Amino acid sequence: MTAEGNDPSSEEPGFTFSDKRRIDPDTGEIRPEPDDQSASAEAGEAAAANDAAGADGADDVQDAEENLADASDLGVDIPTDASTLNDTEAAQGEEAPEPAPGTEAAAHLADLKRINAEYAAYRMRADRERERAATGGTIKAVEALIPVLDEVRLAQENGDVTGPFETHVNKLIDSLNKVGVEQYGQVGDEFDPRLHEALMQQPSDEVETPTVFLVMQPGYRLGDRVIRAARVGVQQPED
Repeated sequence: MTAEGNDPSSEEPGFTFSDKRRIDPDTGEIRPEPDDQSASAEAGEAAAANDAAGADGADDVQDAEENLADASDLGVDIPTDASTLNDTEAAQGEEAPEPAPGTEAAAHLADLKRINAEYAAYRMRADRERERAATGGTIKAVEALIPVLDEVRLAQENGDVTGPFETHVNKLIDSLNKVGVEQYGQVGDEFDPRLHEALMQQPSDEVETPTVFLVMQPGYRLGDRVIRAARVGVQQPED
């Protein structure tokens, strides 16, 4: 009678594995390549061992195999000697040498430089055109407002612009100043035919140069560009 503790059928199945190392750890020699029959037998033994290990062990092995990624599958080439990697990175940061004259590479480089120069010139022309268009739009807007500004100035001289109306007029003038429009023309200014339009003249022994003594309508300018010349009366020195 066999004791219950010695019954082989009551023992739990163990886990077996095959040593597939190419180098024998005991002798240090290279093991011979297994033939097809032995490889099949080893595969069968490994499958039986995996079945005996249970579903949990099989899942763990499968997850581990799926997480392993070979560098060749990722398209990564690992060099055998990594000592030259720093030299390669340093060479990439250096400026490439000029191609030899007369070669196809030199011709392509010349075309590229010409295209870059043309593009830079195009951008400069585009910037000038954009600035010119913006200036033209501002001038047209001010020209449309000049009659209103003249009426406002007459009302100011007559004392009709007071209270909230004066606040709105000041805001209008401030808005013109913000876009670069300047109102000019004061009594005592030296007459400048580029900035003033003389509507009347009279001699005077009190001035040594032509001088503005009356401002009929102020002038407006945007930077160095005159939108409307100031219309003034001028005193001329007597001979």
